[in-house]
Amino acid sequence: MMTASNPKLPELTDEQKAIIKTDEDTTVVANPGTGKTYTLALKVMKLLEEHVEPENILCITFTEKAKKEMYQQIHEMSAGKFPHSD
Repeated sequence: MMTASNPKLPELTDEQKAIIKTDEDTTVVANPGTGKTYTLALKVMKLLEEHVEPENILCITFTEKAKKEMYQQIHEMSAGKFPHSD
C-alpha cells in the first residue's frame, strides 16, 4: 500500500496483472503476504473506473483484518476520484 512513509507501489506479478485485467469473475487464493488485498483493491478500482456500480461489486475475505485492509486500500485509492468516495 502506498503511504507517506512508503511511497513506492509494489510491482505486480504476471498473475496479479491477469487478475486485474480480466473481465470475468475472479477468485484469488494465495499465501499470506502475497498481495491479495492490494490486487483486489486494484481490481475494484478498475471496475469503478469502468463505471461498474459499487453495488455490483462483491469482495469476500476470510478475516476481519483482511476486510479492514481491503476497505482501507480501496478508500485511499478512490479518494477524490469518484463521487461520494471521501
